[in-house]
Amino acid sequence: MKVDIVDVGSGNVRSIKNWIEKCNVDARCVRHVDDLVSEVIILPGVGSAGPYMDRLRKNLFDSAIIEHVQGGGRLIGICLGFQIMSSFSQEDGGIEGLSLIDAEVKRLENRESHNEWEPFAFRKDQMNGQSFSSSEKLSRKTILDGRVFYNHEYGVINNDPHAFSVPVSLKLNQYSGMFVKDKIIGIQFHPEKSQLTGLELISMIL
Repeated sequence: MKVDIVDVGSGNVRSIKNWIEKCNVDARCVRHVDDLVSEVIILPGVGSAGPYMDRLRKNLFDSAIIEHVQGGGRLIGICLGFQIMSSFSQEDGGIEGLSLIDAEVKRLENRESHNEWEPFAFRKDQMNGQSFSSSEKLSRKTILDGRVFYNHEYGVINNDPHAFSVPVSLKLNQYSGMFVKDKIIGIQFHPEKSQLTGLELISMIL
């Protein structure tokens, strides 16, 4: 199994690669759209939505990612990479996303940012029958209970009643900390910075 990580110069690509490889899975940082060949694509991102979407479009990654999903490929979006999978983000005056999921991105209510650890619990049998499940059987775990690290100012609001969504926290329960629909997973926290919980999560879903 191999994983392609989209690299448009958005900061945390190397740490994402190291996180994946700790599970003994080959991961490549892909800078040219023609090099996307793996069945799993990871769309990481830090920064703001406007410049990030501009870089995706300039390098033709936007259409390639959409075609990948429509063709049955799996996609994991992390932090900003999760947010731009939605149809619209309030950031940078309003940005049109990839519209891969029925969701929108709004600034977190009553706070400038959310930069802290939060408890995280996840059961694979609660995913509402979504087809994104481990194909490599890297882990036998079906229940994950730990803590994860967040650093964001905007959050994803899920509008799809058929999708599986884990809230960010009790206080930020209108925003998705993790989202699963068909072969798409969105992760708002930083799994690569979430120590053992992050490693166990990627082992469960790859």
